[in-house]
Amino acid sequence: MLREYVVEGDEDALPIEAMCDALSARAEPRRTERRSWIDTFDWRLYNAGLVLEHQRRGGESALVLSDRDGQRVARVPVGDRAEAAVDELPEGPIRDQISTLAGPRALFARVTVDGPVTLLSALDGEEKTVARVAVEGPLTVEGGDALPPRVRVETLRGYPKEARTAAKRLAGLRGLATADDSLFEAACAVSGLRPGVYRSKPDVDIDPTLPANEAFAILLGELLDIARVNVDGTLRQLDTEFLHDLRVAVRRGRAALKMAKGVFDEPARSRHAAELKWIGDITTPSRDLDVYLLGFDEMVERALDPDAVRPFHTLLVRKCRKAHTALNRALRSQRFGRLLEDWPGDLAAADQLGPEADRPIADVATDRLRRAWRRVHKRGSAITDASPAESLHDLRKRCKELRYLLELFAGLYTKSAHKEVVGELKQLQDNLGAFQDAEAQRFLILEYAEELAEAGVPAATLIAMGRLDEHFERRQSAARAEFAERWSRFDRRHNERVFTRMLGAR
Repeated sequence: MLREYVVEGDEDALPIEAMCDALSARAEPRRTERRSWIDTFDWRLYNAGLVLEHQRRGGESALVLSDRDGQRVARVPVGDRAEAAVDELPEGPIRDQISTLAGPRALFARVTVDGPVTLLSALDGEEKTVARVAVEGPLTVEGGDALPPRVRVETLRGYPKEARTAAKRLAGLRGLATADDSLFEAACAVSGLRPGVYRSKPDVDIDPTLPANEAFAILLGELLDIARVNVDGTLRQLDTEFLHDLRVAVRRGRAALKMAKGVFDEPARSRHAAELKWIGDITTPSRDLDVYLLGFDEMVERALDPDAVRPFHTLLVRKCRKAHTALNRALRSQRFGRLLEDWPGDLAAADQLGPEADRPIADVATDRLRRAWRRVHKRGSAITDASPAESLHDLRKRCKELRYLLELFAGLYTKSAHKEVVGELKQLQDNLGAFQDAEAQRFLILEYAEELAEAGVPAATLIAMGRLDEHFERRQSAARAEFAERWSRFDRRHNERVFTRMLGAR
């Protein structure tokens, strides 16, 4: 267990001599340190109970993995760079611990502090080190203010009792006060960060009686904020999830604006809906290629000859870079800049509003959800074994729309019924998504096979791509064959009763 104390007073008040006397400790020469706490943008490590730190003291540099109580899990010497993909970390216990947690997300320094440090070694009667104490500060938070000096007791393996004794002796010294938070938490507070907090969708309690125009403005404003925080990571291509979360926020915004017909001024609503469609369209090529490359290694296993598909991979990388270059131009444009302005608030405050602007949001949401449910029922019930692929694609869009509306207005309805409805809908969406994804993969393979053939790639490459196409054809056929069963499960009377009960129980 790690214990921390705050030094009361200025730098000259550091009671190092008193600490050495109280602990029978030896002080090392004062050095400069830089501590960076590393996580993904959505705090996947912290939310799993772990804290990853990059410590640089003098010529030493190491990654230290601890739990949130400060107990060290592992320490690995590394170079000076803090930001890295998981697969760039040194092989060992830290990489093993966090590889499954981080997934496709990049690791980077969330907060950094700099300042002097004096290390104390608490000794036993045989001059053996039984506890370590770091006297740090004053510290400067990068991009923020200064923090007062701190004293930190670290438990060494096999000596927990000695660490407790050291902490007890330090607590009795004048000039030291027990810290209410860790240095990491204090640095985050100065930087305006909230460890563990990231929203990929709105999480607000909407008063059911709130006028619809105000409620929609709140939800659209939340979605706009989520889109904003993901723009920089998308531009820098830190990882593929920034673009994903940006796109989902935009799609949810489109669904909300569609639902808000009759609430806002119609020309203004239509104009903003068109702008969201524009940004949705320009992000599609980049996201599709990102997904393709993320799953490429698994996909290559189906080709039997990894070397043969190397030209295909090279082409995908080139296309992906080109798509992201075009996307970045759009994200830096004045048009997109206007999209990031507070248009939800402007919509709600406009002099001209729709006829349903003053209706309670609960009534409007319930009406729109009923319509969305009926559209899904109508589209799905019309699909037969002879229906074209477009029918399934259209149903998938209607299901997405229903899902987004259910998520946006979850707080208005009974949690248990809402959870059951969403769970049933998700199973149907999984099937429709598998069908759509397989078809999209096949179209891309065909398109790029023609381009590679014109470029004169070896026949082995085209044969391997043919095998990939066969693989996705089988997956698409399997998803199509499974659809009837998935639809029957979703479109049963039980789910309709749960949905109706959910809407009526608010």
